[in-house]
Amino acid sequence: MQLKRDWGRVRKTPDSNGNFRCSKCRIWKQPSEFNKSKYQSSGLSYACRDCMKIETRKHNIPSKYGITISEFNDMFIKQHGKCACCNSDFKMNGKPSERACVDHNHNTNQVRDLLCGRCNLAAGNVQDSSFNAKQLASYLEKWDC
Repeated sequence: MQLKRDWGRVRKTPDSNGNFRCSKCRIWKQPSEFNKSKYQSSGLSYACRDCMKIETRKHNIPSKYGITISEFNDMFIKQHGKCACCNSDFKMNGKPSERACVDHNHNTNQVRDLLCGRCNLAAGNVQDSSFNAKQLASYLEKWDC
């Protein structure tokens, strides 16, 4: 039997412990686990933060990078759940620096690989330039870093 979703049409009411039910995962959670929403009568988003991250990612990846979720998942599997640059394991519910990011060429929008947040930021900070990256590496070597 599939659960019927209320999608915010029914006012969220707390249980006896003050917890609210997420309309997506149907789990009772504390109010702090929901984003605020001025569009909902309860003042809380219809879904918890964890469910909203999944929902947002499902829509952002195709619109931002032009790949489907299944293509993203295929890249993830092909890379064995590791960053293509530093080879660290991805943690999908971890810190932003540990999550899988879609690396792409900003000029052509061509998707390259999945990087961890740290490597993705580093590539962006050297403006996707191997010349700038080599200069930075030689500077760090100069200081024995």
